[in-house]
Amino acid sequence: MVELKCYTTTNEGLKSKGVEVVVDCVIEEAAVINDISDVRGIIEKHLEAVFKDAGKGILVFDSNESIGSTHMLYRFKYRALDTSGEYISVRIVVRNNRASRILFTIPRGYVHLVRFENMYNPLRELHTNNEEGPGAPGQTYIPNMIVYNILGVPSIDVARWRLEVVGSVEKPVSLSLKDLYELGVETLRVNFHCVTGWSVGGLEFTGVRLSRIMEIAAPRRNVKWMFTESLDGYTTIVPYSDGVKGIVALEMNGKPLDILHGYPARLIIPHLYGWKSAKWVSRIILSEEYRDGYWEALGYHPRGRVDLEERFKRY
Repeated sequence: MVELKCYTTTNEGLKSKGVEVVVDCVIEEAAVINDISDVRGIIEKHLEAVFKDAGKGILVFDSNESIGSTHMLYRFKYRALDTSGEYISVRIVVRNNRASRILFTIPRGYVHLVRFENMYNPLRELHTNNEEGPGAPGQTYIPNMIVYNILGVPSIDVARWRLEVVGSVEKPVSLSLKDLYELGVETLRVNFHCVTGWSVGGLEFTGVRLSRIMEIAAPRRNVKWMFTESLDGYTTIVPYSDGVKGIVALEMNGKPLDILHGYPARLIIPHLYGWKSAKWVSRIILSEEYRDGYWEALGYHPRGRVDLEERFKRY
C-alpha cells in the first residue's frame, strides 16, 4: 500500500454541491507524467491508501485543464460498484510534468471510508520574501476578463447590504455602500491575474483601501488571517498582511461594478491571483487560525502570490 501525507478539509460552498469532505494528499515522490495512462496509474495506486474497504470500482476520465504554463489539472470520477451511484471526484495536480498532489472530493455516502483526519498547516507555504516582484510567470494577457460564477449570481438588495468586519477586532464594523464612499475612495490602475493562466492589464478599480477600514475595526495583535465571505456562499482566505494591501472596489473602469463583477463591492488584491479578490463581499473575518475557503479546500494556495506562482499548495 502506498503511504501518503494527507489531510481532510471541508467548506460550506462545496457542501452545497454535495461534497462532504476533501482528502488532499501530497505526492512526495513526484511521478513523471507522459500521458493520461500515467495519471490513471497514480490514482489506482492511491485509492487503497486513501479509502478503507472501498472495494472494486470504476475509474473514468473526466477532463484536463492547463493552469498557467507550468501546471495541468486532471480530473477523474471514481464509483465503487456497491454504491447507489454517487461518485468520488479525483483531481491530480501536475507541475512541470510531475504529479505533485492528488485530491478526492467525497460525497456523504463515502465519508465512512476515509482513513485520514490530519489538519493542513499553511505556514510551510509562506515564503519569508516580502519584496514583491513585477512579473507574472506563466500568464498570457487577453483583452477582457473572463467571468466566473462558481456558486451562481446572488440577488442583491443594496439597501440592506452591509460589509461587516468581525472576528478578532476591537470594534466590529458594519458599513453600507454610502458609508464606504464617505470613507473616501481612490482609483488604482492594476493588472488582474487569474490562476488559470490569463491576465488583463490596465484595469481601473475605484474603492476604499482595506487599510482604512482596518483602522476603524482595530484588529487585535493576534490576527494572522483574513477570511472573506460573499453573498453567493463563496469564501476565500489570505494572510492579513497581504489582504490589507487591497481595496474594497465599488467601481470598475469609471462605472459602478455590474452584477457579474461583484456589485455592490468586491475585493481587489492585485498582487494575488484573482480567486482571492472575492466578488459580492459581505463579511471579512479576522482571526489567528487558518481555515480553507472554497478553492483552498480544493488544493489551491493559502496566499496565491502571482510573482511567486503560488497556484497550488505544495506541502
